Amino acid sequence: MTPAITKAKPFESHVPTGGFTVVELTPKQEQEWDKTRSRFMLSCPAFAHVWYTMMVRRQGGPVAMFTRDVPIAATDGVNLILNPDTFFGNYTLNQRVFIIAHEILHNIYDHMGVMHRAKHTGKIAYPDGKRLDYQHQLMNVAADLVINDLLIQSQVGVFPQDGLHDTNYGTGQDAVIDVYRKVYQDAQKGGGKGQGPGGGKAGFDQHLEPGQGDGKDPGQAQSERSPQEWATAVAAGIASARAQGKLPAALERALGNLLDPQVPWNEHIAALFARKVGSGSYDWRRPDRRFIVRDDPFYAPGRSGFGAECVVVGVDTSGSIGQTELDIFFCEMAGILEEVKPRRLVVMWCDAKVHRVDEIESASDLPTLKRKGAPGGGGTDFRPVFTEIGKMGLTPDALVYLTDGYGSFPDAEPKYPVIWADITGKRDHYTKWGDYVHVPIREKK
Repeated sequence: MTPAITKAKPFESHVPTGGFTVVELTPKQEQEWDKTRSRFMLSCPAFAHVWYTMMVRRQGGPVAMFTRDVPIAATDGVNLILNPDTFFGNYTLNQRVFIIAHEILHNIYDHMGVMHRAKHTGKIAYPDGKRLDYQHQLMNVAADLVINDLLIQSQVGVFPQDGLHDTNYGTGQDAVIDVYRKVYQDAQKGGGKGQGPGGGKAGFDQHLEPGQGDGKDPGQAQSERSPQEWATAVAAGIASARAQGKLPAALERALGNLLDPQVPWNEHIAALFARKVGSGSYDWRRPDRRFIVRDDPFYAPGRSGFGAECVVVGVDTSGSIGQTELDIFFCEMAGILEEVKPRRLVVMWCDAKVHRVDEIESASDLPTLKRKGAPGGGGTDFRPVFTEIGKMGLTPDALVYLTDGYGSFPDAEPKYPVIWADITGKRDHYTKWGDYVHVPIREKK
């Protein structure tokens, strides 16, 4: 159900919040803000639900921070930050609706977290093994191109003319890292001097460090973010908008594509290595090695709970597996990434042999992987995946094999845990070793 509209309480003037000097709205700006929120709530119920459940600054507090310390609009992954003079003075009502939706989408996709991690590792990694240097402004451009095109396709508000939009570089169906690759290559060809997408415009918003609006350390802010809570809020927003007949097809595809794994992987995998990594969630005494950079050390808390060092996913690509099954497999890979949070997720595509091995870091890599396609189509033999794991010198915390179960199994149980994730519901297909979990096939709506 979409939350009722409540009047936002203005902050006290000149109170510093996270380094920003927060200001009160004038009476005219208050009226415009009420109009903006009302229009937004009526026209964008999917976003409105997320806004009012995930982006309220404190219990009973306002849903936006107003400050003159940003040019127009900004977000830090959870806060909506607006300059009242430019936001109300330079944009129409429907353009303001577009800007708010734009910031909310950044937060749904956790773009601030993605940028923060990339900034401190200095690289963008791709499933094909390619690694590009990270340039923050180019990633800002890539993220804006994807979001703006999705909002334009979905007819959310009115696109401001100072925004970035160029479908030659990216559309609402593209992964941000794929668009970054195009923008990066274009910048390299032009020596960084070309106008690039958007005719050289900077866009109307700033992408801040996670938690900056609340004065939090970015690593701590990211550790406090719950992907499950955001996914639940988005799913509820989708349901609310669909019930009102206000869910554009482009938006439904984008938000629903990877939100609904059927298996709670944390429950199935956690027990396999809980004894090894202990209990709890994050431990600031154990820094996360992914974020320690040689020249500029950055410390984020390591997971002390149900995290994993390495999870291998074997994907059955035999002739009995169709696109419906593959779509389900992609959803389950997203579930493993979001719930188990392995340091490495290695995907092996296998029918009677391993055709390709990919390594992915986050759910944002999955659209790229999906476009590459699933090689195979022959008979089914599970043994090559186990052989490939040995050749690569891997000792995974778990091997999850996504399959329909019709194939040749290894004779001996490996030294690492194996979960047979089966779509048929026929447990008797499997050998006497390994754990079994049923992945149901859903009827298309």
